[in-house]
Amino acid sequence: MRRVPYGDPDAVRLWEAMWSEIVERYGGDPGYVQLPSDGLVTILVGYAGDAPVATVAVRFKAYGSWPPLAEIKRLYVGPEHRKNGFSRILMGAAEDAARRAGATRIILETGTEQPEALALYRAIGYGEIAPYGEFSHDPRSRCFAKDLPTRVLVVSGTMGAGKSAVASAIGDLLGERGARYAWIDADALCQAGPVDADDPYNQRLLFDALGGAAPAFRSRGLGQVVVARVVEDPADRDRYSRAFRSDGGAAEVTIVRVTASEAVRFARLDAREPEGPWRDFARARTVELEDALVANDLDDFVFDNDGRAAAETAAAVVGTLGWGSETL
Repeated sequence: MRRVPYGDPDAVRLWEAMWSEIVERYGGDPGYVQLPSDGLVTILVGYAGDAPVATVAVRFKAYGSWPPLAEIKRLYVGPEHRKNGFSRILMGAAEDAARRAGATRIILETGTEQPEALALYRAIGYGEIAPYGEFSHDPRSRCFAKDLPTRVLVVSGTMGAGKSAVASAIGDLLGERGARYAWIDADALCQAGPVDADDPYNQRLLFDALGGAAPAFRSRGLGQVVVARVVEDPADRDRYSRAFRSDGGAAEVTIVRVTASEAVRFARLDAREPEGPWRDFARARTVELEDALVANDLDDFVFDNDGRAAAETAAAVVGTLGWGSETL
């Protein structure tokens, strides 16, 4: 299976063969229509040896009041290669591309004269929805959808390590890659007082606020959320997962930690904090917290953010996770 560019001749030939079969099954021939290039996330072609035998495309498309959703288009396997599992493989790859692009839901349209397609979609977890799109008036049209869980990336790190700057840069990079995302500086949600003695950093307030914001992000089709916040408590992973739970299930949570040397952290803190008690607290806290984060080892990945721009660290994070659209 290969990702191919828009207009790839192998993909086009397969789409033309698909169109001929559709015309044969449904009757009438309005003429072949090329897949529009706007909103494309990926085009995949499956090969048996050197022969192109199957294809699928994914695009972001908004219909009516819906936010942009990932739509499966042009799924096709040549007749001589059917019943070998190729359709499932292509659908798995298409779903993976949609996830990495920040989709909250996948939709698709097929019809009553394609019983094998109907059986496939039902078997892999798609539920039937009301008809939409250009064939919604046709009683033979059948439409399906699958909700995807929100993907949450928590950027952790001690004071002065640069977690907020890196999280912001990750958001910029995801935007450049066409992904549907939001990023949150979680510390800003916790600036409230008085604080409870047993919750000095307002963690309960944080997760209440995130739980309230999560549906708003989903309603806009934003499936990736980047959060800048220290993770000290092993239970926090589950708290993020529950806060962003949706019809797609519990959120998929990844925790990365950014690090920097003590000297670099001190320099950053001194530059942003005035002299006095708060700077003294920050210098002591960054050392204490770094030791705790290393000892707790709650992170999925650790990235060095010492001596390089936040954008460079962000690129390393996004590259490792594989997040971002494959927009063509």
